[in-house]
Amino acid sequence: MRIRLIRALVPAIALALASGPALAGETMDRIVNEKNIRLGIRSDAPPFASVVDGQPQGFSVDLCGLIAGAIMTTSKIENMTGKFVEVTAEDRFEKLAAGEIDVLCGATTATLTRRAVMSFSIPIFSTGVSAVVAANAPDLLKEILVKGGPAAMSHAAIAEAFKGRKIGVRAGTTAEDWLIGGPLAKIEGVTVVPVEDHAAGLAAVAAGELDAYFGDKAILIAQRHASDKAEELLISRNTFTSEPYALAMPRDDEALRLAIDRALSYIYRSGAIYQVFSKHFGKVGPEVVFFYSVMALPE
Repeated sequence: MRIRLIRALVPAIALALASGPALAGETMDRIVNEKNIRLGIRSDAPPFASVVDGQPQGFSVDLCGLIAGAIMTTSKIENMTGKFVEVTAEDRFEKLAAGEIDVLCGATTATLTRRAVMSFSIPIFSTGVSAVVAANAPDLLKEILVKGGPAAMSHAAIAEAFKGRKIGVRAGTTAEDWLIGGPLAKIEGVTVVPVEDHAAGLAAVAAGELDAYFGDKAILIAQRHASDKAEELLISRNTFTSEPYALAMPRDDEALRLAIDRALSYIYRSGAIYQVFSKHFGKVGPEVVFFYSVMALPE
């Protein structure tokens, strides 16, 4: 597998981590002994992870590539290969639990429920559930979901706006859990429609088949930008949840988790993260700098 990443950063990161202690753990031992790391890549979560012309790409993919390079050097592994394993929102955790992948590189929210069965790195990104509606949607629906006006604080207005509506969400995500378990799904006549991918969700909104589509805001922005119906779609100004993204890995392998967190912390402290961030998201603002400076762990 070849991963397109900012390769110039790998030697500097590996050199900075070379003095770290030798690590051992079931997954780490397998990576070292077999000289192979298996990266689970979602194909439907740009700009974090996607597959274009058979090649994985995205923000999370680049981070995984940098980490793999650091592990290769610090563990003194020559000619280590990376195996690309395509996963979906529905089967990613099953493949992780079954040992088919070592690290899940995508748009994965670290939750307490998930931590009961897997481990997570320090956060790599912060976003939240948002919504997409058609530009010609009813004014009340737009005021609640897009503008966040006074009506968004009124239970009666929310019930009126959503009564009888079809709202979509990507199956197998925390957005689906939030939507199904929240008050919107309990409004009379509301139908929650799981969809197979985000692009289909936005297309359904543009076609009038869905009244709204919910998903993580960073992904929705990227999907809207790529859509030929972008001008017909509006995205919420605010987010309705907090979604800290992290890299998932097998539970109870602290060696692998330490290696990944050490690499990420150096990437954050050194400022290398901003090169990766700007490649996929554009200009780095002060809130981004603050986030990564807080997330980096000290040695």
